[in-house]
Amino acid sequence: MKAIVLLFLLFSSLAWSSEHIECGKSCTFVLKNHKEATYSIINEKRADVRLTPFSTFKVPNTLIALDAGLVRSLVQELTYDHLKYPAQRWWPSIWYDKPLPIRAAFQNSAVPIYRQLASQIGRKRMSHYLIQFEYGNRDISSGLDKFWLNGSLKISAKEQVNFLQKLFSGALPISDDSLSLFKEVMLVEETGSYKLYAKTGGGQINDEFALGWYVGVVETGNNMYFFAVNIDGKSFAEVQQRRIQFARQHLSRLGVI
Repeated sequence: MKAIVLLFLLFSSLAWSSEHIECGKSCTFVLKNHKEATYSIINEKRADVRLTPFSTFKVPNTLIALDAGLVRSLVQELTYDHLKYPAQRWWPSIWYDKPLPIRAAFQNSAVPIYRQLASQIGRKRMSHYLIQFEYGNRDISSGLDKFWLNGSLKISAKEQVNFLQKLFSGALPISDDSLSLFKEVMLVEETGSYKLYAKTGGGQINDEFALGWYVGVVETGNNMYFFAVNIDGKSFAEVQQRRIQFARQHLSRLGVI
């Protein structure tokens, strides 16, 4: 854990040292202050536009797997049907080399493991949880193991933020144990003044358009801040690092981190 956090801190400092990201209308940033119940928003019109969540859906997917008992601990090894999901050339080897515990699967965005988890959750149970969570348009019709991957499920940046607020303030219908385990899964950085919980997401929408997400929560000593960024580019490689840089740029500007 300490090694992961140190590596993240090193990357973050390098990212922050680069020039600021300007993206015009091709991005949005939403921050909600829990204590003051106020928003700070860049491109408010876009903040209400529902888009495919890509791997930010690993947040509710993980919660459901924990709450439903499919994942019972942070050390349980998870795998998937290798015949149903054969390894692709672009996959990182950590996705298929060996089984992964849930934190590693989450932090490395192991798509096949999460497609397997969604299948195990089942259509009826998945739909029930998403309705309870009020998660985006709740539409899983494009396929139980892929509806969040440029499929039928859509969510806006504001909805991402409101979902995270309900989650971290204990307002979702999940057990305290599930929330406690989940927070260990989502934690990416801890300093003397804050904890950062976050998840990336993104992918290629078509040949000329890619979407990147970065969503999360910053816990300080006496407050919580919920944020969501989405940003466009011509390729996934273009948005892959910019989404985190853009988020940290504005979290720092607002004095959150």
